[in-house]
Amino acid sequence: MTISQELDRMISEVTNDLLSGAAELALRAVNIFRYAISDESGGDRSLPAIKSNLTMISRKLIKGHPAMAPIFNLCNQILFAAEKCSTTEELEAVVGKSLDEFETRLCNSASKIAETAVQLIPFGELVFAYSFSSTVISALLNARSNLRSFRVICTESRPSMEGRKLASVLASSGIEVVHSFDSAMGLFLPTCRVAFMGVDAVARPGLVNKVGSWLLALACRELNIPLYALTGTEKFVTDDQLFNFEDFERPGTEIWQDPPKGVTVLNRQFELIPFNWIAGLVTEDGILRGEADVEKYVDAIKVHSDLENYAVST
Repeated sequence: MTISQELDRMISEVTNDLLSGAAELALRAVNIFRYAISDESGGDRSLPAIKSNLTMISRKLIKGHPAMAPIFNLCNQILFAAEKCSTTEELEAVVGKSLDEFETRLCNSASKIAETAVQLIPFGELVFAYSFSSTVISALLNARSNLRSFRVICTESRPSMEGRKLASVLASSGIEVVHSFDSAMGLFLPTCRVAFMGVDAVARPGLVNKVGSWLLALACRELNIPLYALTGTEKFVTDDQLFNFEDFERPGTEIWQDPPKGVTVLNRQFELIPFNWIAGLVTEDGILRGEADVEKYVDAIKVHSDLENYAVST
């Protein structure tokens, strides 16, 4: 069983996107599943064929972005929804409703997080923001719409440079931005009163985000600057799933196209940050402070059998 060329193209666009945040990618994955269950997708429309395609799409999306918890949780939710269906018509209705619910959850989550985050931004001060996160952007834009005065400092977030995307979006919305390179972080952080970053996955051991977040958290702890990680609970995963980020490694040529003989170039783009290095996780349920607050969410997660035994690295 193979998926259509159009579906494969849509999946490739998502899996090759290194600039967008986890929530943004998950919303695009929602559209992929919508297309997959529609008559427009073509191919075999039998129930077993569609279910097989949903599993295949899920595995491709997760393999392309193993660190992105919303994508995993979306796929997990869709497979559970499809599992109960006995006809193609029922699957279209049930999975369609599940997709609508997931999309609504993402949007509502970002809105509630933005309402909480505005209270964390001191009036008239400098705010540090790292990498690209639609949740962080939503929070900063909401603060500005509430007449909160502040400026943002951000860095490039190498090697994919998604920090430039962050700076461009904020500046186009009327927020003053100071932008520099990552290794200059120590020069600018002491001038900031608060720092924000997005999150790609959360479980009991800590949170996963773009490489550089570990250094940011360490620097903020040393400088006594509160660092808040903005995340909806759709980014919570099991402790085992959290470490899928270790299977994500990009080609070294993205960093150095022609290294000399004897030089191995590593291009690993995600890392784990301990809870006690941040001031809190800002979620739609309020600010969570660590493992004890996260535990109830993690314990409630059930993984579909088609994903539970799936090795991302294969």
